[in-house]
Amino acid sequence: MKLIQDTIHGLLKIEDWMIKIIDTPEFQRLRRISQIGFANLVFPGANHTRFEHSLGVMEIARRLVERMEIDEDEKMEIVASALLHDIAHLPFSHCSESVVERRLGLNHENVEVVLRKGEIKDVLRDLGFNVRKMIAHIKGLSDCNVVKGDIDADRIDYLMRDSHYTGVAHGVFDAQRLINKIVFVDKKIVIDAGGLRSAESLLISRFLMYTTVYYHHVCRIARKMFEKALEFCIEEGNLKPRELFHMDDFTTINFLKASGGYPKDVVERLLNRKLFKRALYVEIKRVGVNLNRIDPSNAEREIAERAGVDEKYVIVDIPKLANGEEFEALVLVGGEMKRLDEVSSLVRALREAEKNSLMLGVYTPKEFVDKVSRVAAEFFAVDKTYQSKLF
Repeated sequence: MKLIQDTIHGLLKIEDWMIKIIDTPEFQRLRRISQIGFANLVFPGANHTRFEHSLGVMEIARRLVERMEIDEDEKMEIVASALLHDIAHLPFSHCSESVVERRLGLNHENVEVVLRKGEIKDVLRDLGFNVRKMIAHIKGLSDCNVVKGDIDADRIDYLMRDSHYTGVAHGVFDAQRLINKIVFVDKKIVIDAGGLRSAESLLISRFLMYTTVYYHHVCRIARKMFEKALEFCIEEGNLKPRELFHMDDFTTINFLKASGGYPKDVVERLLNRKLFKRALYVEIKRVGVNLNRIDPSNAEREIAERAGVDEKYVIVDIPKLANGEEFEALVLVGGEMKRLDEVSSLVRALREAEKNSLMLGVYTPKEFVDKVSRVAAEFFAVDKTYQSKLF
């Protein structure tokens, strides 16, 4: 056994079987995958990686399974699944995920892409793990939702960790009290009535972290620039989407730089923080067209053509709501199980506030902002009385 000092959870006890998993090349790759993409362009301390997050999720899962009445082998299986839940994360985490989803219909939960190959496959076999069951835990398809569920080990750790490293106090909540107030019904996490305020606190933290960090306009701009550079390389036939499952932040940046042309220009802008600027940035409710019918690529092409700008230098960002599973977490009230958003008016208000917080963005280099701004406002039918506040 080894002891690892973790910034968030203190000393972690790492058992021998865990060390065998951690020491595989597939797991070590996570040291080179940033946890929240390009957030360090705004929050300089946000340099943490999927590696330490995975250790943290494992620790939270271990605390949770100790409260379950299941055998030791099943506990070990759940903890191992928690440790490996992000093994298939792509370079810069979610920043490249939408590219692979569009091309292959795969995302970071498709861990079978990694777990069924290479050294990690052999280690899991030698340890006697059932990989099929582990995949089910990671995808939320098992009868236990500790790894992936409404309120799970993953969410608890990433809110604590991201808050700490960004320096944003919004993400702080009493995780240990929440864990102490969790009970299990048929292996499913249920919040005891006494933990209602702790669950509300987690959701407040989540909402504020999304609006302050994850959807910060600079983070969104950097993410969309990176995505567009990857798309360009794929279109040119220089990169296969599936290769990204085995690349990391550094190899991807080097690949884009070596590609020359547009990808190299984007990377140099990212590395030197010479980012695109906001030509249009408005609340979704100010938009006069149905965004569900808008294809961002087509919109970029049309706006660029009207503005007389190369379409590679126009980005349309239509963010999607997070799935909001947390709002539907189960709470035990008076012997009955009810959804969190049914028993808490605060949670209902948060759900509505989240819908209203989304912003439509159109981004372009500084020298093109004036030309793109008015064309984009017209394209998205932004109310004229509101347009005067934009420029």
